[in-house]
Amino acid sequence: MRIPLSAFLLVMLALPAQAAPRDDRLWAAAQAEAPLAVDTLRSLVNIETPTREVGGMAEMGDILAARLIALGAAVEKIPAAAPAHGSVIIGRFAGTGTAKIVLIAHMDTIYPVGTLAKRPFRIQGDRAYGPGIADDKSGLTVILHSLAALKAVGFRRFGQLTVMFNTDEEQTSVFSAKIVTDLASQADVIMSFEPSTVGVEIIPRAAAGNGETRVIVSGRASHAGGAPERGRNALVEAADIVLKTRDLDDPANGFRFNWTQINGGTIRNQIPDQAVISADTRHLSKSVLDDKLAQLAQRLTTPLVPDTTARMEYRPGRPGYFADAASAALIDKAVSIYKEVGGVLTPVPAMTASTDAGYAQLSGKPVIEGLGLPGYGYHSSQEEYVDLSRIAPRIYLAAKMVIELSGQ
Repeated sequence: MRIPLSAFLLVMLALPAQAAPRDDRLWAAAQAEAPLAVDTLRSLVNIETPTREVGGMAEMGDILAARLIALGAAVEKIPAAAPAHGSVIIGRFAGTGTAKIVLIAHMDTIYPVGTLAKRPFRIQGDRAYGPGIADDKSGLTVILHSLAALKAVGFRRFGQLTVMFNTDEEQTSVFSAKIVTDLASQADVIMSFEPSTVGVEIIPRAAAGNGETRVIVSGRASHAGGAPERGRNALVEAADIVLKTRDLDDPANGFRFNWTQINGGTIRNQIPDQAVISADTRHLSKSVLDDKLAQLAQRLTTPLVPDTTARMEYRPGRPGYFADAASAALIDKAVSIYKEVGGVLTPVPAMTASTDAGYAQLSGKPVIEGLGLPGYGYHSSQEEYVDLSRIAPRIYLAAKMVIELSGQ
């Protein structure tokens, strides 16, 4: 009789922690892959892949599909629907065992085409720089080279090892969410390869759910030079709303609320009669989210600009991830394995970043997040980089996790 992997993980969690010996063959394979992984990072960063970039996403998908085929996978391409582009890449490796393991990472980045010319790939000491190098081209790289390390040591004791490379994670996986959840529902365990952090390499026990909060402000148009006093400036009212709601951001309670987009006015010489502002909204607690949205709605009832009105909309996005007992056992296993090669993983209660681990967990299966490279500066105007000294340990970690989760 086959024992479900979730039950197996709970049994492991109840056992006293024991220091496992390092797998020297696997460590040698991981070290051999490390310089090749640097080359992979370079090649992936040098393809610009903002979510809506048709050419770059198609090129990236073709390259990743070819890499998986070369490693022995049967590859499926699922063409994305707008607003996503390219194809979701799924690679399936058939093994000799029974465990079904899914590895996920994403191809798309947030940087517009042209960023690479301003911030090209470069290496300085133990740091490799480039747009999207941490989030999430490091995750793609760790997966590819952990698979290569497993192949080098001849490991095939899993039942089916499935790899999914997503096209639109940075746009809340609008297209690929169902694919993530469907693959997870057919698996025993899911490993997600978002980046970790440099210095203290964290591994989260929870990740936020996210959504978009929009406020639509209506005013009255008028000539901006001839009769501005007849107008009711929706853009000014929107700006006031931004200023008087900044305190809704509440990281101490796992709630992040930050205005990120504003749109108002169509021509320079007209008082705008409409403006729309959008806030990136993340939460670890539904009750806190509901309370903050109620506070926002209340503040909209007292406009600065007379005769303007404001209407709020909340659009839920990706669900949160919260480590259950079986997922916590995965985290403990990762911490133990990383110690075998001198690494330290630090579990943290939560992070307010949002990831596809939330969609994977809808399956009810154990999920672990944060297995990409330690990085810094993602989603910022700073130079994003990864710590190259952690490549071999991270490859070892991912590969050893697959080995141990495959059982005997």
